[in-house]
Amino acid sequence: MTFGVRRSGDVEELPAVGGSYRVRLAGGDTGGRLAVVELTLDPGALGAAPHVHHSHEEDFVVLDGAITFDTASGPEVIDAGGALAVPRGTPHGFRNATGQPAKCLMIFTPAGYEDFFREVSRMVAAGRRATAAELDALRADFDTSAWSPTR
Repeated sequence: MTFGVRRSGDVEELPAVGGSYRVRLAGGDTGGRLAVVELTLDPGALGAAPHVHHSHEEDFVVLDGAITFDTASGPEVIDAGGALAVPRGTPHGFRNATGQPAKCLMIFTPAGYEDFFREVSRMVAAGRRATAAELDALRADFDTSAWSPTR
């Protein structure tokens, strides 16, 4: 058995609109079992508009601040120390509705969705924001679709 090890200097830093991503463990580190991405959200930043993952689960552990999760049953505010489990097929989005930075770990099971963040980060690093159409196409590449309560 081989261990996937990432030391603090090995963490992959990815710029994002309204914050940043840090890939703590990628699929290559875990044999594809899971990926762990740390997200920092600036005050007032949108992390993700409501969407549905069709091929993986996404779990959140809030480390600092508070994050508002938009769910089919309404908003859920999770403070530092709290967590939210999102089974595949479950609509959700998230944002920092406060005036303070927020940070969380996102765990993807199985791994693979960390590559979505790498793609978005490439656009941000090139100095541009993805258009809605580009994000929809990219989500589709990762078996994810946009969701709205009126659907």
